[in-house]
Amino acid sequence: MTTTTPTAPRELSAHWPGPTEGRLAFRVGYADETLPTSGITALVVALALRAVERPGLEVAATVGPTVTEFRVTGTGERVRTTLHALASALADLPVRHRASETQALADRTPDVPPVQSWRFGHQGYGLGTDVRVGLYRVTDEDLRSWARARFSATDALVWCRGAETPDLDVPLPAPAVAPHRAPEVGEAAWTLPAEALTGGTSVLWEGIVPDVPAAHVLAEVARRALFQNLRHDRGWTYDPAASVGALDGRYAALRLSAGLREETASEAIGEFLDTWGRLRHAVPADDLATAKAHLLLAFDEPHQEAIWLPDDAVRTLLGRPVPTPAERRAEIEAVTVDDVMALARQAWDSGLLVAPVAEGWAGTAVVPRGAGPALDGQAFERIDTDATVVVGEEGATLRAGRSRQTVRFADTAALLAYPDGGRLLVGLDGAEIPFEPTLHDDLTAARVSALVDAHVPADRVVPVPRSGAPERPARQQTNAAAAARAARETQEKSMMQTAGAIATDTGRMVFELGKIALVGLLVLLMLAGVVGVVFAVVTVLVWVASWFDEGPQDWVVPAVVVPVGALCAVLTRFAYRMILRMGGEVRPGRAEQGTRP
Repeated sequence: MTTTTPTAPRELSAHWPGPTEGRLAFRVGYADETLPTSGITALVVALALRAVERPGLEVAATVGPTVTEFRVTGTGERVRTTLHALASALADLPVRHRASETQALADRTPDVPPVQSWRFGHQGYGLGTDVRVGLYRVTDEDLRSWARARFSATDALVWCRGAETPDLDVPLPAPAVAPHRAPEVGEAAWTLPAEALTGGTSVLWEGIVPDVPAAHVLAEVARRALFQNLRHDRGWTYDPAASVGALDGRYAALRLSAGLREETASEAIGEFLDTWGRLRHAVPADDLATAKAHLLLAFDEPHQEAIWLPDDAVRTLLGRPVPTPAERRAEIEAVTVDDVMALARQAWDSGLLVAPVAEGWAGTAVVPRGAGPALDGQAFERIDTDATVVVGEEGATLRAGRSRQTVRFADTAALLAYPDGGRLLVGLDGAEIPFEPTLHDDLTAARVSALVDAHVPADRVVPVPRSGAPERPARQQTNAAAAARAARETQEKSMMQTAGAIATDTGRMVFELGKIALVGLLVLLMLAGVVGVVFAVVTVLVWVASWFDEGPQDWVVPAVVVPVGALCAVLTRFAYRMILRMGGEVRPGRAEQGTRP
């Protein structure tokens, strides 16, 4: 039976056969960081682990977007003492190991493509576990302060499951503050679905969906469909996968992926998207039943309270309702075909695609980074490639060939400062503009500092070590860059001339069409005038005939008709003369006079 104590930190426990497993979880993750402090949570965790690690001790930790967790497995006594030691280490961090642990974290490579930065930018949920530039900026006091504020009893939960339930003693500080709420998952500032250029050898689709049981059903339906079409029927991949990862408790990230082989990559990507896309419109009832039956197998196992304890802990930390195992089962059983299709459409409409081969697979474009208007300012040409950096009072623009990227100082996520004088200006949307004095003839380190450093707040400047500045390119490379720049400028000039000629021809055509239309109107006016004159003449003749046959008539008829007929005659002559003038005609009489000797 799961039990909860109201004291801080909160405690959960359940009976579980075998070794005892204990976890110490906190409501903190990389989404709570900024780019200048990115990695600080992981470094606090690494230092705490360093204090308790021993040969043969099964202890590990993970840092997620909103929850960080320590895991210990062993005897009840070992779990109790290790969790106690971890809490003590968090309360008094062994910062003397900061340099070695910083280097160890910096040397790690991410296991998955950093898709989240293309969705959220270099902030919040976009930072991910692979972004740790803040490791070089944080101080010992920064680490201690972060540990006190975010690894406290207020934001903690400790739980264990096993054959024995140890008397846990977790000496965490308990500040008189409310628990920290998870950052909200915001909406992307660009049109979705879109593509992310992260490289790799897998095709991947990530969408944002509500964190509900139907999301797990959709993931299982999609995984089975991808396995059937890509692996079983065609043998194009070995590892179709689907997962649902919690974000803020209300939304989750649905990820579908499949490894690619070079010789069949294009075909596999196309089939991957076709298979996934069809689920928006049709989910066979048998496929849904099979997926639900697979998920429901977990509820046939004994010790249900212990099985769901990890998820109960995350839900508790995120402030979400914690359902009983029976309620979980009922929620999955209640999922319908319409529920799955609705979530599939939502995951498609919010999707990011990673496709290592080509672009535009789903009618999508690459996420625009630095898409603001180009800024005016001082221009500095690169000597190693066809690129120019423009720096103004509001920000900087990188012109690389015909592409443009703009980062405004007000939207700066961080300014990476290298010891050799180089800089990397990083925008909140992920755009990056490098300033490398060795790659410019007219941009010195002092000038970079004056133009860039002075406009970026000090708390966003991150000193980052590197072995050295980029080497100055050889003459052959600089000549090639100059030739490429000249060729591009010539081509752009030619394109401008062509565009100007097209615009001129188009204007002339429009003018001629306008003349034709005006001539048509004049012809109609002339015909109307002729009809008016004829009508007036006929009306007057009828009036005269009636005078002789019937006697005196009303003079109103000729008083009205005669002026109208005269006006029609004038309009007819005017339209005729305008038609002749627009057509370049002259009267025969004048032509003969002009040629008479």
